[in-house]
Amino acid sequence: MYALLQDALRLLRAEMPWLFPLCFGLFGACIGSFLNVVIYRSPRGLSLMDPARSFCPRCEKEIPWYLNIPLLSWLVLRGKCASCGGSIPFRYWLVEAATAGLFVAATMYYAQEDLLAQLLLCLWLSLAVVMIAIDAERMEVLPKHALLATAAGLGFASCAPWLIDGAALEASDGLLWSAAGAAAGFVLMKTVAFAGKLMFGHRRICHEKPIPWSLRQSEDGEDILLTMPEATMSWAELFAEPGNRLVLEDATLFIDGSEVPGGTLTFSADSVSTETGTTYSLEDCDQLSGHFRSLRTSRAAMGSGDAWIMLAIGAICGWEGVVFTLIAASLLGIVGGIATRVGRGNPMPFGPYLLAAAIVWLFGGSSLWGWYTGYFT
Repeated sequence: MYALLQDALRLLRAEMPWLFPLCFGLFGACIGSFLNVVIYRSPRGLSLMDPARSFCPRCEKEIPWYLNIPLLSWLVLRGKCASCGGSIPFRYWLVEAATAGLFVAATMYYAQEDLLAQLLLCLWLSLAVVMIAIDAERMEVLPKHALLATAAGLGFASCAPWLIDGAALEASDGLLWSAAGAAAGFVLMKTVAFAGKLMFGHRRICHEKPIPWSLRQSEDGEDILLTMPEATMSWAELFAEPGNRLVLEDATLFIDGSEVPGGTLTFSADSVSTETGTTYSLEDCDQLSGHFRSLRTSRAAMGSGDAWIMLAIGAICGWEGVVFTLIAASLLGIVGGIATRVGRGNPMPFGPYLLAAAIVWLFGGSSLWGWYTGYFT
C-alpha cells in the first residue's frame, strides 16, 4: 500500500510539478506562524496551547484569525498591532517567509525521495528556524528543541540512508551513520568549547593598590552590574554559562553597609562565598561593595547550547557534514560579526551560524564539500 501511494505521488508530481512546491510553501507559511508562537513562549516558560490564539506581546490582546494570516497580515498591518498600534517585530514575518521557502526547497531539492523523508526534513528545518531565532534573540538554546531535531534527523536518515552515507542502502545503516554523526557533532563541539575555555576563558586584572567595587542594578532592572573605576561588567555576560566564576582577591566585603570577613571572594551567578567558607545569597542582599587588588574570571569561550545544536546537525548531516558545518559556520560568523559589529569581547550567538551552515550542507553544500575534498584524494 505504501509503495502504491509513493508511485501515485510520483505520477502526480510528474503531471503537475508545481503542485507540491505550492502546497509545501503554503503549509510552511502556516507552520512558520506557529513557530513564532514557539519562539516567543518556549523560552519564557509559557504554554503553547493556553491561550490557544496568538496574542500581542504588548497589549496581550488575542489576535483574531482574519488578522493572523501568514505573510499577508504583517504586510497589510505594516508591522503594527491592530488593537494597540504597537510594533510587531519584522522577525515574525521573516520566520514565516523563511519556513515557507525552506519547505519549498525541501520538496524541490529532494523531489525523488519519499514523502515521509521530505516531511521529516521539514520538521528538522522548522526546529532549526526555532533555534536560530531564540539563540539570536536571547542567546539561549533549549535542549528539547535540539533533541526533537535529532529525532527528526534519525528518522530522515532511516528513510533515505543513502543521503547521509552514499554506501548505505538499509534503514539500519542510515540510522547508524546518523547516530554516529550526532555523537561526533556533540563531542566535537564539547571539545572545542573546553579548549576555548582553556585558551581564552580566563582573565586577570591586578592593581598595586586596592580599588573600590560595588554591585548595582542596571537602569532597566534586568541585569546586575559590577562597577569599578576603570570598567563596568555585566552579570549576564560574566555568568552566561553555569560554570562561570568571578574571583576577587585581597578583597573586603560590605553587605548592606556592614563589613564581613573577606579575603578571597568567589562569585557565582546568585551567590558569593568568602575565604572562610561562608556563602551569602545575592537575593538576600540589597547592596554589596568593598575593595580588591586582583580580579579573575573563568568563563566558557563557547556556550554549551552549541553542543546540543551540533547533536541535531550531526544526526541529519553525518560526520562529514559536522566538519563542513563547523568550518563554514566559523567563516559565516566572521562575516556576520564584521557586518553587525558584534564580538570584540562581547558575546555573540554562534548557533545561528552553525544551523545556517547545516542548511547550506543540506541544499548543495555536500556536493561542494565533495568537490573540494576531491583535490586531496
